Amino acid sequence: MNDVQKNYRQADSGGKFGTLRLGLASQELTMTHSMRCFLAGCLVAIAALLTWPAKAEAPKPAAAAGKLALRLADGGLHIDAGSMGEFTLTYPAPASNPNQPYKLIEKSIAGNKAALKYEGGGQMELTLGADGTVALSVASMPADVKALRSEMLINFNYSEGGTWRIAGGEEKPFPKEKPPKPFLFQGNADRFVLKNYEGRTITINIPQWSYIQLQDNREWNWNIFAFWFAAPYDKNVKAYQIKITSGASGGAGPKVLVDKFGQSATADYPGKVKSVEELKADAEAEKQWLATLNPPATDAFGGLPGSGEKLGLKKTGFFHVERKDGRDILVDPEGNAFFHLGICGFGPSDDYTYIEGREQAYEWLPSHDGGFKTAYHPDQYWSPRALSFHLVNTIRKTGKPYAADEYQAAMIQRVRKWGFNSGGAFSPTFRQAQKDASFPYVGHLPFSVWEGLPAIPGVSGAWDPFDEQNRQKVDKLLADKIAPHAADPLLIGYFLVNEPLYEDLPKVIPTLNGKFACKQRLAQALREKYKTVEAFNQAWAAQAKSLDELADRGLSTATKEAAQDVRDFTGLFLEEYFRLVSETFRKYDKNHLLIGNRFQSGTINNEQLCLISGKYMDVVSLNYYTRYLDKDFLNRIHSWTGKPMFLSEFYFSSPKDSGLGGGGSVSSQEERGLAYRNYVEQAASLGYILGIEWFTLVDQSVTGRFFEKYNGENTNTGLISVADRPWKAMLSHMLKTNYEIYDVFFGKRRPFVYDDPRFNRAAGAKQAVTIPRATGEIKLNGVAEHWPGTPAEQISSQRLVVGPSAGGVECAFKLCWDDKNLYLLANVSDPTPMLNEHKGAMVWSGDGIELFIGHENLDQGGTLLFSDRQVLLSAGKPGGECQWFFANSPRQYECKMFVAANVDGKGYTLEAAVPFEGLGFQPKEGAEMRFDIGIDDSENGTGRVRQLMWNGGERNSGDRTGWGRAVFAK
Repeated sequence: MNDVQKNYRQADSGGKFGTLRLGLASQELTMTHSMRCFLAGCLVAIAALLTWPAKAEAPKPAAAAGKLALRLADGGLHIDAGSMGEFTLTYPAPASNPNQPYKLIEKSIAGNKAALKYEGGGQMELTLGADGTVALSVASMPADVKALRSEMLINFNYSEGGTWRIAGGEEKPFPKEKPPKPFLFQGNADRFVLKNYEGRTITINIPQWSYIQLQDNREWNWNIFAFWFAAPYDKNVKAYQIKITSGASGGAGPKVLVDKFGQSATADYPGKVKSVEELKADAEAEKQWLATLNPPATDAFGGLPGSGEKLGLKKTGFFHVERKDGRDILVDPEGNAFFHLGICGFGPSDDYTYIEGREQAYEWLPSHDGGFKTAYHPDQYWSPRALSFHLVNTIRKTGKPYAADEYQAAMIQRVRKWGFNSGGAFSPTFRQAQKDASFPYVGHLPFSVWEGLPAIPGVSGAWDPFDEQNRQKVDKLLADKIAPHAADPLLIGYFLVNEPLYEDLPKVIPTLNGKFACKQRLAQALREKYKTVEAFNQAWAAQAKSLDELADRGLSTATKEAAQDVRDFTGLFLEEYFRLVSETFRKYDKNHLLIGNRFQSGTINNEQLCLISGKYMDVVSLNYYTRYLDKDFLNRIHSWTGKPMFLSEFYFSSPKDSGLGGGGSVSSQEERGLAYRNYVEQAASLGYILGIEWFTLVDQSVTGRFFEKYNGENTNTGLISVADRPWKAMLSHMLKTNYEIYDVFFGKRRPFVYDDPRFNRAAGAKQAVTIPRATGEIKLNGVAEHWPGTPAEQISSQRLVVGPSAGGVECAFKLCWDDKNLYLLANVSDPTPMLNEHKGAMVWSGDGIELFIGHENLDQGGTLLFSDRQVLLSAGKPGGECQWFFANSPRQYECKMFVAANVDGKGYTLEAAVPFEGLGFQPKEGAEMRFDIGIDDSENGTGRVRQLMWNGGERNSGDRTGWGRAVFAK
């Protein structure tokens, strides 16, 4: 084993993939929610098909059972394994550290070949062979490269009977319950074998001595498994090979995963239906229960009767927004206040599941042409392939086939009893049942790939507004599909798109070629600014031969000037997009609201985006998945946009008593209801939240929602189960909030607070610390010699921001400085000290300390600036050496450190000299900076269980708003 092989044997990256900004602790949580929501992104396209007639190309059938369909795609090697699911093995990226691969800046795919260019000068070519072999030819590589890293996500449904094996090792199951350690395997090997419940396998053969890691991402609140490898790179070797094959292992045969009622066949839980007689009895039992519920009176549209006259609101015949006494109010067509209590996917929706090719997973399936024909999806392509067990069960209960209007009428009657008043995103619209019941709803603008608006490669949900064909298409789509409904009083307004990842625009647009109008426009802006190629090269640290080549060349944003240029252009892009949409929409519909892009938290936390979108939207929408409703965060977004908000998607699920997956999981159905109360009432009390949308009406299927085929999300999202049983324990709490929402909204009673630290915590005051000069040479030995006599700052157990409890962890720290270094001396109380096996970007996931430092734009909150630094300092010594990592930094710098356990064994002392060179500035007496410090704690050295923060919170790694201040003194 050579040195490189040994290094990668010990490398411990963990966490989510490097492409997800691995190791940035607060962003870990944000990305978790973001990526879960990203899986829902294609629902917009599905909604378009369900809502508006479209001549869409039918989805291609999955690969035949037992065979693989491989192709080179935008994100990497796409693997269609039929009933095993679809996977993407990312293109190998050169890396000096497995957690910090070089960025891909140019990609050209032609058939079975892909040419790749990376920052630093790396160039490779991939060739996909017919036998599943991927040949990698290296043309050039940066001198510091030690490995080629590739990664792949594995759907969470592999916890239902799936197994894995590394090389010749033991076959092991994917865990159903979250394991105590997230890392299922870490070590060196040359083969990974994945097997599903049927016994079908995918084998990935990789170069010898590759470092392999397999992990369970529930550790980071993301229900998915992740596999990655780092193949050792030798500068004398120019050819590498990966091979993907499939097979079958034989054995006892496929496992049954779903019973005849569509419930999990492998789990038992309270309320699980056992017979058709139970189902039929439910109808009368629920009728009696609903009769006991007494929701408050509403006007014809579900608004608060008499509120319009009392508050002086206008009656326009359409939903609109008014501001009264410092409060934003959504007003219904009758002129009354209306708090939008919406339900996404107002069924049938995510309860359809894809059955073709895995029929053996089900105990029973109905004939497509028999009495349950209407339980199959109505679309011609999906009909024989996608089934709703929920509809099967309603047919069993009622003895009648499914009829859309009758179904919706019954559901509207139900949810109104529970206090909900409208349909949310991804719901069938324009149905007679909605009109008959005066049940308001929201719509979506027809901006999807299926409607002819292709996404910019690598930026989900973003199409190019500079492209003239797109501009013409937008006009035609709105004329054809929006104008006919401009007079509908039940329509609240339109979402634009679902969860676009606009934060990727500045990363992706510079890497595009001149085929894209937005890249041409960026090149134009650079030519206009710099005039000469010499000036451009100096500012961007580039080696362009002329300004004319910028459009077709991949550009690396490695300097502060380049980052600012791209930020400026991103603003131009967003301005053009929102202006185009708003002006074209108003051309065809002057009556309804534009209610935003359903942003994710990580996207909306951007002042530039908020300022621009706020100019053109009537309401801003945020798909906000969280336990703790961060009012400071929401207040900041509101101040940036200047517009009221919808919290347009969230849910809580309980895996243990539903037999389903657990995104956003809580401990019980009752806690789902308590969490809902806490979330909705805290939001309604803010004065600018106009409504919420719960995701969804019906639970998702055990085998996942249909349009994702074998990779479908399968979570307890519903108000009712697949067996059509309301989750009464949850609803008993929900309806308390829904019934009294206007009392909370208008401040007549205080919002409900769930007394649990996971859902509520006190925010710390904005603190400041003075950093004195060192009185002499600082020797890193844990002794305070030459340290000024300034008292230590305290981080108490009350400053817990991540984890169920502080676990006895506290910290006292001091800072000082000289011309070269910022010094830290910290004494950490920790019952299990110095447990950290990680290196590089994953240092945060064990015992250690995080420093957050920003020296520019001190009054600016939001996302990190180019110059901000997060410095990770490990309390462990894997291999006997101290570990550190500079996050949000163009390169790594040397830190000097000392770490030792306290004499009593109940803590440790960490002393560090952090060079100002690595922090990107030289301090002066009296200078101020943003500053914060966090304490990470592990109980086993491989996974963080808690974090304490001096001033900010868990968002610190992606949001500088909560950082405190520090002043350099004499």
